[in-house]
Amino acid sequence: MAPNPFSLANKTILITGAGGGIGSQTARVCAALGAKLILADRDEPTELAAALKSSGAQCHTVAFDVRDREATERLIQEVGTPDGVVVNAGFCPWDNWNDDNWDAVFDTVIDINVKSVVHLTRAVLPGMIQRGSGKIVIVSSVAARSGGLRASPHYIAAKGGVSAMVKWLARKGAPAGVQINAICPGATNTAMTDGQPFELSHIPMGRMAEVNEIALPIAFLLSNGSDYMAGATLDVNGGVYMG
Repeated sequence: MAPNPFSLANKTILITGAGGGIGSQTARVCAALGAKLILADRDEPTELAAALKSSGAQCHTVAFDVRDREATERLIQEVGTPDGVVVNAGFCPWDNWNDDNWDAVFDTVIDINVKSVVHLTRAVLPGMIQRGSGKIVIVSSVAARSGGLRASPHYIAAKGGVSAMVKWLARKGAPAGVQINAICPGATNTAMTDGQPFELSHIPMGRMAEVNEIALPIAFLLSNGSDYMAGATLDVNGGVYMG
C-alpha cells in the first residue's frame, strides 16, 4: 500500500496559540494524523495535552510570550528544530480607532501578530535550512485580503503585513527545501469572535467557519501533500475573498 501523503507520523509539529480555538483543533487533527506535538501558549495548554495524551498522542507543553524574541529563541534551543510550525498566536481586539488608548493597543496588535512571526520564523529557519526540510504555516486572515468584515484597522494592517511577509520568507526557504505558506481564515466560531455581530449575508456560504474547517487545511499544508507549494495563501473563508 502506498504511504498516505497526508500523514504526519514521526513529524514534530510546534503550534503557537495552541490553547485557542483554531490552535487546539489543529493540535487534535495533527495528533490524529500521527504528529508529535509541542503546544505553546501564554499559559501551558495542559488540559488539551492531557486529553491528547489520553488518546495516545505524544505532546509537550510550554508557556511563553510570543512577543519575547529571547524566549522564542530559548524555546527552539530547548526543543530543537521541529519538522513543522504553525504560527497561530494572534490578537484581534474589537475596538474603535478613536478610543483614547488605541495607539497603545495598535502596538500590542503589531507585536503579537507581526513581530512574533518574525521572532519564530527567524528562530526555526536556520535549522530547517540546514536540515533541508521543513514546513511553516502562518495563520493570516481574510482581513488581509478584503479589509475585513468587522476587524479594526490595526488587525487588518497586521495581517496584511503577515501575508506579504510570507512571500519573502518563502523565497528564503524554498531553495533549501523549506515550504512556507499562509492560510487566510474568515470569521470562525471561536472565543475570539464570540458575541460579534457578523453579517452572514456578506459570506457567500452564508455561515461562519467551524474550527475543524480551518485545522484540516493547516494540516494539509504541514503534510507531504503540499510539497510543491511555497509562498501560497490558502483562502478558507467561505468565499469572502475570491482572488
